[in-house]
Amino acid sequence: MTSRAVSRSRTDIRVAARAAAIASIGAAVIHFAITPSHWSDWLPSGVFFASIAVFQLIWAFLVWTRPPAVLLAAGIVANAGFAALWVWSRTAGEPFGPNAGEPEPVQAAGICALLLECYIVMGAAWAWFRGDRAAPVSGVGSALVLLGANTVVAAAVTAGVASGLQGHDHHHAPDEAQAEYQSPHSEHAAGHHTHSEPAVPLDAPVTQPSTAPVPAGPALPLTEPSHDTDGEHHHDE
Repeated sequence: MTSRAVSRSRTDIRVAARAAAIASIGAAVIHFAITPSHWSDWLPSGVFFASIAVFQLIWAFLVWTRPPAVLLAAGIVANAGFAALWVWSRTAGEPFGPNAGEPEPVQAAGICALLLECYIVMGAAWAWFRGDRAAPVSGVGSALVLLGANTVVAAAVTAGVASGLQGHDHHHAPDEAQAEYQSPHSEHAAGHHTHSEPAVPLDAPVTQPSTAPVPAGPALPLTEPSHDTDGEHHHDE
């Protein structure tokens, strides 16, 4: 590597672009982690999040080398749009889909992805607007910046992926709870149906109750009950 190439790789725009690339890889990993839950909710939503992850991953590899201005601009516009869509879905609800108009819950995965997307926008914007006014950065300074970026992105990815997987488990929990709730009621209904009286067919013959006379026995004598008055007993003579 020539000294000119080394100097180009140690400029502030190159460091900013590489920091943005690292953040883009982290955001892509988080979006890959939450894709299955969106896929199970609604297929187009899963495809959309998978497309975001693929775009951020490809953009990160392309921008690591000498990035053209159009590539930086694409990263700025796309990630700013992703961040705006996240804010919109958490306040006014999704613009389309089966849950349109219902605000989604705020989770750690979304917050981590949002922060990384803001990081991408800032890094790409710095590399784009600086242009030819790049300032040299020492090798130690470049290494420290990239090390700090890797640390922040690793922490965000860990929290985001853990939250995304946990949210995926919680998404299936209501279905399991509903199945457990319905199972005892189904058994109770089945038991109730089993112990109920059998239905009488409509065409069954109608039988009249028996009207046989009951033999009359000897009449019992009627006796007047005795009355106690002032502790004395009076009997009829």
